[in-house]
Amino acid sequence: MAVITLVGLPGAPGVTSTALALLRTWPLEDGRRMILAECDPDGGAVLSGALQGRMEADRGLRNLAVSTRTQELVNAFWTQLIALENDDRRNERNRLLLAGLTEMSQASSLAPVWTQLADLFAGIEPGGHDVLVDLGRSGAFGPASVLALRADVVLVVMRGTVRGLHNGKSRIAQLRALLDGENGRGSGGLGVLLIRQGPYGPREVEEETGVPVIAQLPYRPAEAAVLSDGEPEGRQFMNSKLMKAVGDATTPIRQRVASRRARLASPLHQRLRGVSGSAR
Repeated sequence: MAVITLVGLPGAPGVTSTALALLRTWPLEDGRRMILAECDPDGGAVLSGALQGRMEADRGLRNLAVSTRTQELVNAFWTQLIALENDDRRNERNRLLLAGLTEMSQASSLAPVWTQLADLFAGIEPGGHDVLVDLGRSGAFGPASVLALRADVVLVVMRGTVRGLHNGKSRIAQLRALLDGENGRGSGGLGVLLIRQGPYGPREVEEETGVPVIAQLPYRPAEAAVLSDGEPEGRQFMNSKLMKAVGDATTPIRQRVASRRARLASPLHQRLRGVSGSAR
């Protein structure tokens, strides 16, 4: 159904925790799978955080640059995924992780891989795979930006604090320019996932940034620590306020994807793109 990219802000953690929560709560129809791809050039956080080093860092994004020298990326990609398992969730094997880099220095070797990954994500979606792309705080700019340019929806994870609003306004302006640029498909899929910490709510955020708040998530640091640091989740974790809110957020996100795709596929939009392309 979708390729969804999550983007963070300077000094505001929460993107990877939100991505993991979405991975675990995303409704999966029969035959579909969800993949979380940690594509943050600054490095991944799931193996050392949520998984607390329980799995060897022998698979993941860092291996793709090496693998593609000897085989097609589409073949190498599937060998690098980790199936997340949980005895309480029957379909957990359908929730997969492409673990991120273990060191920032590894990002330089991925320059030729980002575009291939963007093509791959778009290509596997019709075959039953939805993709969440975690670009962290800097990945939407630079070589990895193609993963934002090709996404169905780009969601900025931000908090309603003074710093969050200030940084969010600046970052969203940069994203809008990127998505509306020559290589983008327009900023119509840009939105905010608002963590309700601080004095600013959806109305203020929308007025200041000019993009819609797609969903609100409660500020629950103890519950978020399960996702960010691998704290024991307890038997009722999936029914916690945070996870319930994230589960509810999947509905407006899916609706946003559907409306975005319908608009891009409309004859009027296609004609406008043709005129724009001719003007260039």
